[in-house]
Amino acid sequence: MIFLFRRWVSLLLAFMAMPAAAVADEVEIWSESITSAWLDNHVAARRSIRPRPPARLSRTQVWASNIARSDMQAFMPTDFDRAVGAKMQPFQDYNFLVGTELIHGGESRFLSSKASWEAFLKRDWERLGMTLGLSTAGFVDSVANGYSQSVIGTMDIPLDLSLHTWSTGLRLSPSMNLDGLKGDISTGLLSEIVGQTQLTSPADRFRSELNVRLGYGLAPNARPVASARLELRIAPNL
Repeated sequence: MIFLFRRWVSLLLAFMAMPAAAVADEVEIWSESITSAWLDNHVAARRSIRPRPPARLSRTQVWASNIARSDMQAFMPTDFDRAVGAKMQPFQDYNFLVGTELIHGGESRFLSSKASWEAFLKRDWERLGMTLGLSTAGFVDSVANGYSQSVIGTMDIPLDLSLHTWSTGLRLSPSMNLDGLKGDISTGLLSEIVGQTQLTSPADRFRSELNVRLGYGLAPNARPVASARLELRIAPNL
């Protein structure tokens, strides 16, 4: 009992010996309201706030067609189909896309939907100096209750032609299409001479690219088809 009394007396004397400024600081601290700023200033172990990962929509595509009426539709006897669609790439490391599309018919006023998918692969065959590609795409139609699947391969062979700034090549594109509604399988082969040139310098703000294609297509159950295509692409030089 005497030991406890002596201990209380020693604590009281130590408290009385503290400077008045320290006592005032203690009183001020405990009299303030505890807020987030007070905790950041007085608590040594601050709370760790984990930043939320930003939402990434770089692998998502959304499109619409014929939603707003144009002046050209006044000269047409029928209305256009209106469509809204979206497509996304679920896996970052694989070139595989899935999507859906809603279509509102112009004449029949019906509403249909399509579910689509596509995938592509491209590899450089350095030993032979060629580039090989393979792409496939398909969709399921809710109205027709059918599906379609196509497979297209590409083989790019560079041609060493002295055409100044032009780069030329031969492209062979075999294809196969499966129509699940009719049960038909069609095949074809398209051969093209491809030319490409840059119209601007690397230091310009915009990049202009001119592409020229001359092709000839063959199919077992169709006539041969010749094609010519001229394409100009303009994009920011990022």
